[in-house]
Amino acid sequence: MTRVCRFLSYLLLALPFAKAATLAQQPRFDVLAFYTEKAEPDHVQFAKDAVHFLTERANAEHFTFQATTKWGDLNQERLKNCQLVIWLNETPSDSEPRRAFERYIERGGAWLGFHAAGYNDKDTNWPWFVDFLGGAVFYINSWPPLPARIAVDDIAHPIMHGIPGNFESPANEWYVWNPSPRLNNNVRVLATLDPSNYPIGFKDVLTSADLPVVWTNTKYKMLYMNMGHGEKIFTSPVQNQLIDSAVNWLATGGQHRTTEADGVEISPTAIQVNPRTGKFYAVDTHRAVVSALSGDGHLLKRISVGKDPEAVAINPETNRIYVANNASGSVSIINGATDAVIATVNVGELPYAIAVNPGTDKAYVAKTFSNVVTVVDGTTESATFLQPSVQPDTVTVDPGLNRIYLTSYQSQEITVVDGASDQVSSIKASDHLWALAVNPESNKIYAVNAGRANVAVIDGHSRATTLANTGAIPCAVVVDSTLGRVFVANYGSGTVTVMDAATGSVLAILNVSPHPQALTADSADHKVYVVSPREGTTTILDSAANAVLATVKTGKAPFAIAVNSKTHKAVTVGIEGELTVIDGTTLKTSSPASPDSQP
Repeated sequence: MTRVCRFLSYLLLALPFAKAATLAQQPRFDVLAFYTEKAEPDHVQFAKDAVHFLTERANAEHFTFQATTKWGDLNQERLKNCQLVIWLNETPSDSEPRRAFERYIERGGAWLGFHAAGYNDKDTNWPWFVDFLGGAVFYINSWPPLPARIAVDDIAHPIMHGIPGNFESPANEWYVWNPSPRLNNNVRVLATLDPSNYPIGFKDVLTSADLPVVWTNTKYKMLYMNMGHGEKIFTSPVQNQLIDSAVNWLATGGQHRTTEADGVEISPTAIQVNPRTGKFYAVDTHRAVVSALSGDGHLLKRISVGKDPEAVAINPETNRIYVANNASGSVSIINGATDAVIATVNVGELPYAIAVNPGTDKAYVAKTFSNVVTVVDGTTESATFLQPSVQPDTVTVDPGLNRIYLTSYQSQEITVVDGASDQVSSIKASDHLWALAVNPESNKIYAVNAGRANVAVIDGHSRATTLANTGAIPCAVVVDSTLGRVFVANYGSGTVTVMDAATGSVLAILNVSPHPQALTADSADHKVYVVSPREGTTTILDSAANAVLATVKTGKAPFAIAVNSKTHKAVTVGIEGELTVIDGTTLKTSSPASPDSQP
């Protein structure tokens, strides 16, 4: 399903029953909401925020609202006087509540479901509910939660009265359905993810096509809303009005075929430079190959690896390249002298992030949905396992201190693995950590917090932590140790924050292309390259002067970049495998070869 995210405490009316009723006059209708406190923390947070929001609306609009965590209350007796049932973050799993709900709906009852309340897959085993949703079955999701533009399809629908035709929805995890509910002639799609959002995601990326987010199956009194992940859902007055209108429309009684939405998982380490040879190594997920390029960006060879390669790590000491193959559950080891695979090591399902400790010749592999990190010994080509008790999104090595740092979106702490003993400890940082960089000159660690618009600056020796403000939704960080500066890409602000690497003070805020998502620094040439997948561009900064030099087109949805500081060539990887070379001297771009051609 989706990622387990950290639960932020929030003081709300969230006891097993939370009730709001206006005593001064007869309630207009009765609403009963169900949720669980045993779901993903961000789903629980949303549910409690929703209870608070709906309690306030009930008091203001004179209806009765109750919320419960007891799914046994989904029964005929309780439902007989209920005009609307709301599911906030779960569906019932037992047969009796399911049958009671089916009877309630088929006798004219109304339902409003949010986000995870619509989740269903091969293990749900409730065919009636799939039909109820219009045939929609969960397929993939974006990750991590990000805001998105929403386009209103049906301005004539009653709940869309007063809603602008296009509005910004707060940070949310967006679900893709296969088949799409729009393919059902009984479904009326009311709102869709605007195509201008594509690509959207830092890891699991939605790339194209049609994605309904609000719809009703006209066979029933029902409405589903994709929104419902985390603590930001109720921060939009427009979206709040939409939710309020949906409650009132449902409780008071109130087509065309298109392409399916699609997505792919990506990694910011999809391309790396081998410091020993100067070669670039870039994954091509769709074709299950790694492209080897010369230091000047000429395509040398395509190397067949496992299925869905996502991330690359390099040990320059041994001249070995490690490739995490997500769908194969393996790591391919490539000899950098011959550019041939010399070993394949099974590491467990869904490897995503990988980094190599050159001093010990060990690769550390984090896996989606797993609290276990696989350690690949480069000498023996064998695997052992660590249990750091988090699901890491990033793995970063500090060779100087012989440490491995793990960050997880759902944890406030950086997990530290001792490279010599494999002992695990932690450093308190900030909420919703997404990216991390190490300054080897000062042994300082910089961990960006995508949920709180700051970066944690950590002393690697004392582990003392200070916070420095950034722009909205910081998502990538790089250190230029020769200049003593740190650069943070702010997805939400369309900016790069430049910081002093020693003090953490902000030196400059530079405007770049909208929604920057990845960056790299050429410390020898004093340039920083900032990639914006949605715009298909890369902005080039003069890192010494804190100035923007140029913005160049770099293909369809570039999402990762690496630079060779000897040749001053940077290469971006596009979401469909397209490679673009940027000459740091002339600021011109070129293509090494089309993704389907042979070198």
